[in-house]
Amino acid sequence: MTGRLPLDKRVWPGAILLLVFLLLELLWGVHSVTPVLLTLLIAQLLFFRDPSRRTPAAQGLLAPADGKVVGVDESFEEKFLNEPAVRIRIFLSVFDVHVTRSPLAGVVKFQRYVKGKFLNALRKSAFENNESNWIGIENHERRVLVRQMTGAIARRIYWDVKIGQIVGRGEKIGMICYGSGVEFYVAKRAFRPAVRVGQHVKAGLTLLGQWADEG
Repeated sequence: MTGRLPLDKRVWPGAILLLVFLLLELLWGVHSVTPVLLTLLIAQLLFFRDPSRRTPAAQGLLAPADGKVVGVDESFEEKFLNEPAVRIRIFLSVFDVHVTRSPLAGVVKFQRYVKGKFLNALRKSAFENNESNWIGIENHERRVLVRQMTGAIARRIYWDVKIGQIVGRGEKIGMICYGSGVEFYVAKRAFRPAVRVGQHVKAGLTLLGQWADEG
């Protein structure tokens, strides 16, 4: 969107609070913690950045999140796909953009928030036990499931879609506050992955792989 401020709207409560503290410091003539407050304000703005991205024309499924691929394996997915699936796990550091995007164009058919723990998202057990939100998207016979997950610092998950809503390929569907993890599931029979563990991906830009009937 041209002219859009590249920040998620949820940046403002924390940013305004920090600006108020900075203003009070200025009025009271106390500057001992100014560097700390300025650092926190800059960190807040960076955590909630929401850059515009142009979705690539190339066919395939797009990464739902920015971050490092920490797992590419297979798992039986029983919440939405109900069949053997390719599972791609992405770890988001505090330096990554934390916007979640739709891997394909379609209709939101499933959404479920699951309570859980707040373990470090780099730990394998975190992907099994942490609090998370699941979003299932369908386009005719093609279906994917995206899991937004909390971390040790990330305690807040936002989703900006509802069941029945139409979403575009690469469109923003939510946000996770601070470092966390995202999982992507797609039917094994229908997908050929093209990413590897250790690779850094970008939401709405990086192709995770191709549908088996493409190309």
